[in-house]
Amino acid sequence: MKALLLLFFILVGYTDLSAQDSTLITVKTGEKITDVLKSSDIYYYPRFIYSKILFKDGTVADPYMNYNRLYDQMLFIGEKGDTLALTDEKNIEFIVNDWDIFYYNGGYLRLIVDDTVIKLAEKQVWVVADIRKMGTHNRPTTTVAITSLSHFSNGRDAAKSKELIMNEELVLRRETEYYFGDKYNHFVRASKKRVLRLFSKEQRSIENYLDENKVSFDKKDDLEKLCQFVSQLQTPKKKN
Repeated sequence: MKALLLLFFILVGYTDLSAQDSTLITVKTGEKITDVLKSSDIYYYPRFIYSKILFKDGTVADPYMNYNRLYDQMLFIGEKGDTLALTDEKNIEFIVNDWDIFYYNGGYLRLIVDDTVIKLAEKQVWVVADIRKMGTHNRPTTTVAITSLSHFSNGRDAAKSKELIMNEELVLRRETEYYFGDKYNHFVRASKKRVLRLFSKEQRSIENYLDENKVSFDKKDDLEKLCQFVSQLQTPKKKN
């Protein structure tokens, strides 16, 4: 039971999750998560890749890293060859590799759009959707409808947690969240209220755009178009 509770706190993300993929998987009693999820489901990259971490105090580290969707952790290869989770996340300015840039904002966000005025980032995680116990006639019954909690980091044990054997049935759901950021790298969950607050000087123009265009804050294409519009609002107009 302790192992299950540990997994529960590691897996879940945030209380206001609403964006979700159609992906649902069930980890049955006696199974490991790795019995159900492939490595490509858990890790963002097919292998650990050379990366650079810029910290807010100006120091730089360059380990081989990979993002773990299961625990919302950035893992790296230690000096002894073991897999560790990056700690002291609040001191991270950003993480960069040949393909992507990640920021930390209560969880790891992968940058999608950056035009200096507005940023768009995404976070992909697996969360616990449900925990089921076996009821009468060996039929699973729902015992807890899980809402997401805060991120949990567990250092050296992070890579081993996925090997835990379940003593109850878990239903996991893959979530995709989107975030807006400003030029100071302040990120907020994508929503009408938050984008208006983030760019309060352009509130009326943004409200008009949202009234005229059907925008889903769970769809990347819609958000990319909104970012382009906000960027144009703050681009200096050329003088005749």
